[in-house]
Amino acid sequence: MIACNELPFYRLSNILIIKGDLVCRTGIRVGAGSDTFLPAASDLPVLKDVDGNPYIPGSSLRGVLRSYVERIVRAFEDTYGWGRGACDPSDNKSWCITNERIKEIRDESKKHEKPHEWYASQVWQETCRVCRVFGSPWVASRVRISDLPCTNKAVIEVRDGIAIDREKETVANKYDFEVVPAGSSFRLEITAENLNEQERGLLWLGIKGLADGMIQIGGFKGRGLGQIASENVETQWVSWNAGNTAPLRDYLLSGKTSSVEDSDAECWLESLLDAMEEGYNA
Repeated sequence: MIACNELPFYRLSNILIIKGDLVCRTGIRVGAGSDTFLPAASDLPVLKDVDGNPYIPGSSLRGVLRSYVERIVRAFEDTYGWGRGACDPSDNKSWCITNERIKEIRDESKKHEKPHEWYASQVWQETCRVCRVFGSPWVASRVRISDLPCTNKAVIEVRDGIAIDREKETVANKYDFEVVPAGSSFRLEITAENLNEQERGLLWLGIKGLADGMIQIGGFKGRGLGQIASENVETQWVSWNAGNTAPLRDYLLSGKTSSVEDSDAECWLESLLDAMEEGYNA
């Protein structure tokens, strides 16, 4: 059993901060949904803040970032759990720890001298690689993505759409929808805590996907919308240990951090890939 004070949630030991711009290569459409009674200029409006400016919820970016990472991890590790692979968060039966299994762990923990510590340790050990970083129903995420405000004056476009009656092969109805235009920019900020080298590589895998334009966001992606890319990315890092808390003191008092070079981040990614390939070839 892993000791409770060795789990990554016990004490803060490092912080990774990633900032940059998320630029729309095409129009994007992060919809406001239909659960509103406010009048809108469009049948399908985009999400806006209180000032009427479009923004991207951190949860939306987090979802597509995680999905991209999961697909790559599964290419290397086709099984999941116990610190490896990526389970399917959309299907309870395919979670690394299912509802049935968490009940078994809870019941088993009552037999131990320190039930809460045993429970926490067992859940952590059985959790898959991706859930350990991005979270699950039983493990809190160690990656936080802030809502992304629009940093330029984007003039929202209204476009026409039609719904086709597939049986009659005719137009069933017409509607319009809002789109944030290409060239719009959003401010990106990601904070991660207590990630080891391979876990930082896992997050960096998603950051590279953003920089390379491999990740799309929002609706109507089949129509060509949703293409984004990160630019001007800056990565900061601060770490400390019980024997030397001076970096933590400097960070708390003045926000002092160290810059991370791309070459250092690539080493994180290499460490992750080496670990996954080792498991793949085992």
